[in-house]
Amino acid sequence: MRALIVSDVHSNIEAFQSVIAHANDVEGFDQIWSLGDLVGYGPDPIACIDLLREYDHVAVGGNHDLAAVGKIGLQKFNMHAAAAARWTTTQLTSDHVDFLGQMPLRLEVHDFTLVHGSPRDPVWEYLITAAAAAASFSRFDTKRCLVGHSHIPFLCMPDGESAQFFDFPIDLPVRLRDAQLIINPGSVGQPRDGLPTASYALFNSEEQTITHYRSEYDIASTQERMSKHNLPQYLINRLARGR
Repeated sequence: MRALIVSDVHSNIEAFQSVIAHANDVEGFDQIWSLGDLVGYGPDPIACIDLLREYDHVAVGGNHDLAAVGKIGLQKFNMHAAAAARWTTTQLTSDHVDFLGQMPLRLEVHDFTLVHGSPRDPVWEYLITAAAAAASFSRFDTKRCLVGHSHIPFLCMPDGESAQFFDFPIDLPVRLRDAQLIINPGSVGQPRDGLPTASYALFNSEEQTITHYRSEYDIASTQERMSKHNLPQYLINRLARGR
């Protein structure tokens, strides 16, 4: 079984389409695992939801998904994210609201725990420090945990009482061992690691490998539609920077 692992698509249909096409070219996949924030920031929330639903998939909710359907408030959002969230809410049909609202915050699939933020706080915690990672390893029972939210790809392993982060190499299969591992595939729709290309991962259950890939997409087209919908200029500009 091959799983296409995506996170933080953020209503960026060009990026999502490019990832699906690229994944089909390099390995193919049987199922999509979505780690939350399918919507928010970008100009095409309905198209991204509909594209995910075309495929066999499992999906957990993220903070932007919850905000779009009124399950959480916008107090913790910065002004750009809040403006985009309010706009996203106006675009959704009742069917799309139901889909986002029914997504669980945590799932276990193929010895992976899937969450958006972290296993101890699936909605809000950014798993970006050794302390947060060390505390997270005791909060899941599977061998591996997949997270998103920070938009930064990484591998993380326990290191005594602490934890150690590693770069997630591109195009190089990582063999999965028995040790616990936290994996972030990066963001499809709004990368923040300095590379503007869409980031994702593919899990191969037969080979017991996971591979980090990047795919190019038409950033200018996404930016043009964001401008058309009067989404914040800050969000438009950062797509080209990858930060």
